[in-house]
Amino acid sequence: MNWKKGLDRLIEAVDRVPAARLVIAGRDDENAIATLPRSERVTFAGEVAGERKEELLRTAAMLVLPSLSENFGNVVLEAMAHETPVIVTPAVGLADEVRRSGAGLVSEGDPESLAAAIATLLADPTRRESMGRRGRETAEQRYAWSHVAEELEAAYASLRTA
Repeated sequence: MNWKKGLDRLIEAVDRVPAARLVIAGRDDENAIATLPRSERVTFAGEVAGERKEELLRTAAMLVLPSLSENFGNVVLEAMAHETPVIVTPAVGLADEVRRSGAGLVSEGDPESLAAAIATLLADPTRRESMGRRGRETAEQRYAWSHVAEELEAAYASLRTA
């Protein structure tokens, strides 16, 4: 966790959506939690791994990553693989993939926009389910190791012939 994850904006957004509860998980290398606003609907889970991480991803209504800068966003792909719809900002590397696949929403990072996106998905379980399925399909088809290996092999082969 660090400032670029936009957690302060996310906490403010959750406070605007009465039905929302937020679990923030991750290693706090920079003592970022100490600087975040407090809310009774926010839980800080600390670093999670293994089965606990799998459980959080499986049972979440959605994953929200409102980063100011994120070159890829592994946790987004992990959520998609668990059929969890995602909300990301345009600064997250996977934002175009989320938009293209329909695995979630791409929202501006201000609290008002994030709150609207969160409320939209909370109000529509059918849409969340559909986005979750599309996310899993995308993760399996485009990001499975076999597919990544094929793309890498093709890239190396094109360099050999160039």
